[in-house]
Amino acid sequence: MRSWLGLTSGAMIFVAATCARSTVAADASAVLAEAVRSYQAALDSPNRNQRLQGFRQAELLFGQVVQQQSASGPQSSPPNLNPELLTNWGNAALGAERLGVAVLAYRRALQLDPDHARAAQNLRCARSLLPEWVPRPEEGSFVTAFWSWAIRLSRGERWTTAAFFFLVAATLIAAGIRWQRPALRNMAILPGTAWLALMLFAALDRGSQDDGVITVEEVTARAADSVHAPARVAQPLPAGTEVTVLERRDAWCRVRLADGRDGWIQASAVEMVVPTARRTTQ
Repeated sequence: MRSWLGLTSGAMIFVAATCARSTVAADASAVLAEAVRSYQAALDSPNRNQRLQGFRQAELLFGQVVQQQSASGPQSSPPNLNPELLTNWGNAALGAERLGVAVLAYRRALQLDPDHARAAQNLRCARSLLPEWVPRPEEGSFVTAFWSWAIRLSRGERWTTAAFFFLVAATLIAAGIRWQRPALRNMAILPGTAWLALMLFAALDRGSQDDGVITVEEVTARAADSVHAPARVAQPLPAGTEVTVLERRDAWCRVRLADGRDGWIQASAVEMVVPTARRTTQ
């Protein structure tokens, strides 16, 4: 893992310096510089314990900057965050062997920029470190690609694109009926499917607002919102497990895993990909 982190350190330091000059206030700039120094010192240390300590310190410092950036600006505006800062936070957490924080940071970076290559690559690396039995979101499927593309569109662009596909499908169907050309009607299937998919997306889309990441070392998914309820999943869910929050009840929340299984976990064990303070701005 050290060599992989070393490959990103140069770019990370450059990006961190850029962030410090352009988007971070003076006090946060000092914290960011200290985070970079701690990260570099961890990379250079031959001692494993010192490396872990250095990465942990860098993670805490990057996290402090992220928190400051999240709280900056008026509440009606999006936080002054950028995906590079979040990716750097994830890299430090990954070096500290804290998978939950790493996966959360990469997911938040991709929420801001779905095309961020470094965050996507590092997220795949973090997911590969989870136990084999842990369900992971599917990657590379057509549905995933379509969903990722649709997320990038604004609400107005989605409606406009859906209307375009509907017009194309309707035109092909009408032409096929008018000139008795079944081939034209068959060609309407693709734009018609795209129209239906966009309409479904518009009806169901809440972005990643219900997505969360388990950040505690282990948490038991139970059949009900009680510590006395039987386990719903045979093994405790490790940090880094990605879930969808379905329901909240006092100190508990019901979550669904990527394979469709669900269960109740303590709400304090999961962090949302879209923090609560940012939900009204999206």
